[in-house]
Amino acid sequence: MKQQIETLSRLADVRGQKVRELLNRVQYQQTLCQRYRYNIEGLKRLCSSGGSMETSLQRDNQQRYKSTLYRMMDLQHRELATAEQMLARIQRELQAAMRSEKIVHHVIDTKLEQWQQVLARQEQKIQDGLATQTWMQGRAGL
Repeated sequence: MKQQIETLSRLADVRGQKVRELLNRVQYQQTLCQRYRYNIEGLKRLCSSGGSMETSLQRDNQQRYKSTLYRMMDLQHRELATAEQMLARIQRELQAAMRSEKIVHHVIDTKLEQWQQVLARQEQKIQDGLATQTWMQGRAGL
């Protein structure tokens, strides 16, 4: 039984490591999503700012500049959507890993309780045997 508990403990350590790894990945992915959101907000601010439009060349340059900004914003939106999908997938993996880790800990607790009960029964048998032996010796001495 002790070997089973040790094996289960090693398994719990492995699963705990997986949970920690997934937590780190979730944090990284959340940071990445936030960066995309900041980029989109920055691009929106750039699109809303205007410059002098006195000549047709300036208007043409402004038009191309904003067109480029909108394309970049569209790209950032797509990247954000992809990053959010990845975040959702990693979060599902994390939940599954946490459930798995909890199950192993529950099994370990159950095994430890069973082992303690076995040890308590063995101890009780030893004490009962000693009590019987003492009683028999006391009886024989009477």
